Amino acid sequence: GNTPTNPLPCLLTCVGSTGHGATTWTGYPGRLSTTVDISACQFVSTPIVITSMNGDKMHDYMVGMTSPSHMTKDKFDIEVMGLVWTAFYPETRYKTTTSDANSWNWNINWIAVGSTC
Repeated sequence: GNTPTNPLPCLLTCVGSTGHGATTWTGYPGRLSTTVDISACQFVSTPIVITSMNGDKMHDYMVGMTSPSHMTKDKFDIEVMGLVWTAFYPETRYKTTTSDANSWNWNINWIAVGSTC
């Protein structure tokens, strides 16, 4: 990989969560999204971001929760799509809604590493 352009003491690891039951989900059935605010980390450029999603139900059958997009130094988006085709749900036709995501308490956990000076 590349050597950090702003090594210690400017390199910061910042972690957080959108909150169990507190995440704002938007979108339409089968394709949901949320914007994650990381501005409190005070990065000066776009950081490296790693994400996961948890909740009370069905979060483990979605795709997209580990693929942040539209990243800036202050925020990134997560788009969650569909239901993964598995032997457990071989013929699913259900499209997850924002109401489902909210009632199942889905939230995004994140780790960001970036420069602060």
